[in-house]
Amino acid sequence: MEDKPSAKHFWNDLFQTVLNCTPVYSYVWHPGDIIFWDNSQVMHRGTFYDPTKYQRIALRLGVVDTQI
Repeated sequence: MEDKPSAKHFWNDLFQTVLNCTPVYSYVWHPGDIIFWDNSQVMHRGTFYDPTKYQRIALRLGVVDTQI
């Protein structure tokens, strides 16, 4: 796409179309919570949080299936 407004509109429209036909899981965090998900099977996004009020620790764990 040649111009940024058209490209932005296209991607926003595409994203909204996908969200409209996809189950959405939203989580309310509590102290001590841990969440695991299969990153290859989900579309995810974070929401704003205040880093001066909250500490966030993000770790990545990779799992490989060795049975061929």
